[in-house]
Order: sequence, then C-alpha cells, then structure tokens
Amino acid sequence: MEKAFITRAPTQSELVLFGKYLGSYRDGSGNNREIDGSSRADSRQIERCFAELLDGTTTENKAFYDFVIESNESGSIAVRGASVKSKELSKLLSYKKETERRNLRAHLEISNSSSKDWELCREYGLTEEDFREGRHAEKFGEVILERQKIDRMTSEKAYIAAARNSSKVFVAKDSVFISIMYSPLDRDERSWLVSSFSINLPQPKKWIAKGKRIFGLDEDDGTLYEWYALGGSQFKYYPKIEKRLHGTDLFQLPKPATEPLRAKANRLFGI
Repeated sequence: MEKAFITRAPTQSELVLFGKYLGSYRDGSGNNREIDGSSRADSRQIERCFAELLDGTTTENKAFYDFVIESNESGSIAVRGASVKSKELSKLLSYKKETERRNLRAHLEISNSSSKDWELCREYGLTEEDFREGRHAEKFGEVILERQKIDRMTSEKAYIAAARNSSKVFVAKDSVFISIMYSPLDRDERSWLVSSFSINLPQPKKWIAKGKRIFGLDEDDGTLYEWYALGGSQFKYYPKIEKRLHGTDLFQLPKPATEPLRAKANRLFGI
C-alpha cells in the first residue's frame, strides 16, 4: 500500500486536491474565523481533509490516532494510523530560505495528560519533589517517552478490539505524526506546510531539567522534547523539518466566495 504522507510524498495533483479540501472551509464553514470574514478549518476539520484524501476514516475522538487507513494485504487487513497536529508558526516563511530551512522545526503537542503521566512516574519511584529539585532528568525523560508508547499501543489494541476482526493488524512502522503548520495572515493569505514523522519517537541525546520543564536535546543540543510536568503536563515534540519522512513545500489554498449562514440555509432549505 502506498499513500501520500504515510509511505511517500504527495504528488502534485494530490496536493492540489488536498488544498481544495482545506480551502473549501474558507467559505464560512470553517470553525476558525479570519479577520476578512472568511474562515479556516479547525483541527478536526483538517483531520477530515486528510482522511478524505487518503480514503481513511477519522476516529472523531481523543484517541491517539486521528484517522486510520485500512488495506487488504497478504490475507489480513493492515491498519495504519496518523496523529495530526496543527500549529500557526510565525517563523514558517523562513522555510523559503535554505539556510533557515535547516533549523526549522515542526511543533507538535503530543499529549497533556497529567494524571497518566504522574501515575507512571510514581510506578518508577519518581516524585513531584524530584521534579521541582531537578533530580533524575534522564529517568523522567525515559518515563514520558514510555508513556507515549503505552498510550499509542493501548489505542491500537482498543481499535482492533472494537473492530472484532482478528485479521486486522496495526502497522506501527508506517504510522505517522502529521504536522500541518500555517503562517500568520499576510494580505489575507496564509502559507501552509505539511510534514510527516515516524510515530515511533526517537531517543534524544540527553535529558536536562531546567526551571519547570524537562528538555530532551538532540545531537545539535537543540530542543527535541519539552515536558511541562507540573503545568498542565504538556509534552511537546520539535523534530527538524529536514528530518521528516515526507512532506510538501509551502503552498496556499484556493479561496471560494464567503457564504453567510443565512444564505447557505436559504440555498439548502429555503427561508
């Protein structure tokens, strides 16, 4: 099975079609309002655009994966999942410059589950006092990565169990995080960039404690991970764009005429 963003880069025609799906939400049906009166797709609507493009199914819940793709392979049904993260990024336009592109990173908030994070920390003998005092950074880092793996595998097992089909198998090696970033408005337009990364999170070079956060640093001593353990427990992942599996260059969306809600209701039902 080959699918754009999952196992390969999108073709130009696929990217045009994806842009049309996203652009359709600019008519006023998107859940985020723009200053010019148009609208922008929210995170759930973005997930539906990917699922539509790739013949997938959105989970429509807070499961680890936002959409899944199934295909018949070698007598079984292979399931691949994608977790989609969207983010406005002011630095995105620096992607146009090759020197800046090498340092540009995706911004993915992977989770924010304080109770689950600390439950596992306590199982490993780690306390909030340890965190406040900056102790055991490496061990905290190992735990938070393990927590993401547990969450992912639990979600995969739940999906298979709910399907009640023993021939379904998750293919984790082809499952991905999808980062979709967009620039601030410039002359009523935004630039967009899509990148995919392995669902299996890489090990950082080292973990350090600093202030109220734990940082996982990569080989360049840049921030690869950031965990706010005592402040909402957000766990964030910042992979370099140049290390993505597949992706796009910057692109913009077509813009349809804005249709007010009253006009849409009249067109559909008459008033």
